Amino acid sequence: MSMSRSIVAICGILIGVSLHFGALTNQIHAQDESPTADDVAAEVTGADTESTRKAAQVADEVQVDPVNSDQRIETRLQEIMEATGWFTEPLVEVDRGVAFLSGTADTTNHREWAEATAIKTSDVVAVVNRVKVAELPLWNFAPAIASLKQLGREATGVLPLVLVAIAVAMLSYMLARAGAGLTRYFTRSRIDSSLLRQVAGNVVAVLIFIVGVYVALRVSGLTRLAVTVLGGTGLVGLALGFAFRDIAENYLASILISLNHPFRVGDLIEVEGAKGFVRKVTTRGTVLNTLEGNQIQMPNSTVYKGKIINYTATPLSRQDFTVGIGFEDSIVEAQEIVMSVLNDHVGVVNDPAPIAIVESLGSATVNLRVYYWFDQTTHSPLKVSSSVIRLVKQKLTEAEITMPDEARELVFPRGVPVQVVENLPTAPPSLPKPSASRTEPTQSVGEGDLKAEQSEVLRATEDDEIVEGEANLIA
Repeated sequence: MSMSRSIVAICGILIGVSLHFGALTNQIHAQDESPTADDVAAEVTGADTESTRKAAQVADEVQVDPVNSDQRIETRLQEIMEATGWFTEPLVEVDRGVAFLSGTADTTNHREWAEATAIKTSDVVAVVNRVKVAELPLWNFAPAIASLKQLGREATGVLPLVLVAIAVAMLSYMLARAGAGLTRYFTRSRIDSSLLRQVAGNVVAVLIFIVGVYVALRVSGLTRLAVTVLGGTGLVGLALGFAFRDIAENYLASILISLNHPFRVGDLIEVEGAKGFVRKVTTRGTVLNTLEGNQIQMPNSTVYKGKIINYTATPLSRQDFTVGIGFEDSIVEAQEIVMSVLNDHVGVVNDPAPIAIVESLGSATVNLRVYYWFDQTTHSPLKVSSSVIRLVKQKLTEAEITMPDEARELVFPRGVPVQVVENLPTAPPSLPKPSASRTEPTQSVGEGDLKAEQSEVLRATEDDEIVEGEANLIA
């Protein structure tokens, strides 16, 4: 019976010793592990990190001999505290099961660890923890240096993944450019608009590049960031759409203008009071050159939504002017003279036929409104109008048809003095004879060759660097 008890006691002692050595080995191993950047920061701030929590774990029970004396407990705890290396001048005193701990600990967590270890020791009934925590100097750069070294080690470990991610991103960029080029090439025969081909290529390029960025982030270990990039692409696009609404509106309007073709390069148009020849349409606006040689840049959204008057959409255009003759003159004769001028004029077409109608009766004249058509692709409206009015005036003067001025009422507030002449002349004075009229030419020096100004204006503004600096979407 006594032998069995001895065997059980010996087994208990062996188990306790093995557990003590195992715990000590684990503690020393935990001490040898390299601290991370978080551990170094926690030592400075006193925060509780995951690694310090692992180091502060306490065994369920520290075994000693079944019959422990205060000296045994004191010796065992003293050895454990010295083995850790966390304490400076550690001192353990045990009096009737009460453990008194003294010394200086490097961190608050290790101070609490010493107390927890002592309370778990067999036959220890209470612990008086007098261990102090060492205060770090104010200008201690050791933690910062250790943190930088740890960050350097972590960066060195991540560097291969970053290099692979950069390579994947560059490959995706090249694939995106190649995809955009192939898309524009294969859509060249199906899509006439160069802008639409460019947009299609850009869409394909963006999709390929986003997939490449996602793969690069996954390779580098940033899976959560990769998911965030894909999920936030739509939100970013929506936010940018609101922020750059006007730019997006002009871009969309440029696409619609390139599809609908409301005008061509060289057409004379008028939009919102601005009149000029179309030079080009860019993704931002429509460029016009006025008849005075000035440049007008209008937003595409304004052009697309506004009222567009295209003067050169059809070759023929109608002009009109008014001429007043005296009440005593023959209206029919005046109409015949005007029609003969229009029928013989080189700039006036016969189909549709010109007309000369009585528009109104003025205070001193009968007003005729003259309408005629001309080809604006070959003749200038200003020059043709000048030539026609000049010839009509000349022919009416030769036919002795008067063109009086509007009557005016003269008021004399103080009256008009009247003088009586006794000796009147026997015959009224003769009026001066009109000088012999000469035939007016159809083209005068001032009017030139009656050609349209389109080529002249475009030639005068051909050195516009702004026009030449960007692709034309309606070319």
